[in-house]
Amino acid sequence: MSGVIHSLDDQEPKPRPTLIAPEETARQLHAAATGADRELLTVEDGRWALTAELRQLCALTAGGELYLSQAHQTDAYVLAFMDRLERAGVDFTVKPVTMSVIKGLYDAEQRTGTGLAAAGANSTQRQQDVIRIMGIAHQRGASDIHFQLGHEITKIRFREHGLMTNFSEIPTSIGLELCSALYNSMCDVSEEHYQPETKQDARVSRRFVEQLGLFGARVATRPKSDGPLMVLRLLYDDQTKRSVEDLGFLPEHCKLLSRVRTLPYGIVLFAGPTGAGKSKSMQVTINLMADECQETKHILTVEDPPEYPVKADQTPLGADESWADAITNSLRLDPDILMYGEMRDLESCKAAYRGAMTGHLVLSTLHTNNAVASLQRLVEIGVDQSLVTDPALTTAIINQSLVPVLCPHCRIPLNSPKSRGRIDSALIERLASLIPLKNVCLLGDGCDHCRGLGIVTRTVVAEILLPTHRFMQVFRDGGASEARNYWVKELGGITKLRHTLIKIADGLIDPAMAEKFVGPLDMDRYVLDHATRNLTNATHETEEPDHAG
Repeated sequence: MSGVIHSLDDQEPKPRPTLIAPEETARQLHAAATGADRELLTVEDGRWALTAELRQLCALTAGGELYLSQAHQTDAYVLAFMDRLERAGVDFTVKPVTMSVIKGLYDAEQRTGTGLAAAGANSTQRQQDVIRIMGIAHQRGASDIHFQLGHEITKIRFREHGLMTNFSEIPTSIGLELCSALYNSMCDVSEEHYQPETKQDARVSRRFVEQLGLFGARVATRPKSDGPLMVLRLLYDDQTKRSVEDLGFLPEHCKLLSRVRTLPYGIVLFAGPTGAGKSKSMQVTINLMADECQETKHILTVEDPPEYPVKADQTPLGADESWADAITNSLRLDPDILMYGEMRDLESCKAAYRGAMTGHLVLSTLHTNNAVASLQRLVEIGVDQSLVTDPALTTAIINQSLVPVLCPHCRIPLNSPKSRGRIDSALIERLASLIPLKNVCLLGDGCDHCRGLGIVTRTVVAEILLPTHRFMQVFRDGGASEARNYWVKELGGITKLRHTLIKIADGLIDPAMAEKFVGPLDMDRYVLDHATRNLTNATHETEEPDHAG
């Protein structure tokens, strides 16, 4: 960055310009400026022309507003420029803003020559653009909208049925305006401005999500090496999936889940990777519990934020509240059944187990790859092993993933000539040793029924563990691998991979696509002993309905 830095020490003291708080800046930035006051004097050929680097940090208008990056107010080059203005007798007012706002002023000046007026118009226009994008994503059933800002181009992508799809590409100048409009004027935020240089979280205001027919929407941002990333998670209340059968659980699973709903106390964990449908399964379970107890029990939740409406007293995690504090507080509110959004650290886990030990049924989520690994994870976090391995406390673990369901109108049978070249021969060999291939189908080219995706929805593949005393003893003495073998061989456990193979054999899931979500389909051969493996290779006797999750 070029330019002479003038020392402030050898000058006569002068009153510093008045500073306006960021919230005042937010209200004034897009106010209608008039006449020559709109002109930016710090453009490349302006009266107070700045280098390209310094134009990222400040912008001076003819009306005397000096917009400064709030993160660079003490930068040596910025202070030197302010000193130059003071030496020249320029009367100016400093307005701290984000770098993206400053860039927007220069972009607007370049397009129209009236930076502030254009910015004011863009604020409303970009808000409508965001609503339109959200509306299209909602129509497509997308779970997430990604704004991926690069140096020149911004990519807008949707996650549909678990898969990323491209929606649009726009100039990054407009991408920044969309992100700023979304965060600054459409969200309930704790921080006043959108700041691309740092991570931020927010929730879209209820008046916007309700007009789109959504239950909610949350925003997360993080800077990338070439520009910021903003992800918008859309939260639905899908009334078509009200039972565990609708979600895609097997009949055997449904019997186990029915037993879980009768438990008077203990920890029930819904485990799996991000985007596995854990919160949806908890919603369905809580609602079934509420119906079955006929409102004779007090059901209370603590969530960050509430993702689905449930038949319970739903409470959000406070802005300055830890999970452990929230859980401790919830125990004082006379609950029978408690649902916590996540057990993420030792303190929250200890508080949840304290709830189970005092006679409450506690439902929560955990991020693990399989059911038995959840026990390992709890011990790793620091929960006392005597609590983790007490089957009266750790009463049930439901581990699940969501996999895409093939469109029944355009899926391609594996035995069809059209399937040639669409699947790896090694995968066919593995499949042939695991399941009958008669009804196996592959992803098609898409049609009008599936909007060209070849996918129509997603379905649960899961494994459900209800630990026994003997199982916990095997886990303590022999570790997770021995315990998993015991669960399959002695307790009749159905692994998530076996559930996946059942749905592949019924033609619901593309085998190659399934491996992307649950891993190699023959992995049980590597992690289970020979006798146990033979149990997992058996085909399912019950015809699997085309349920979605």
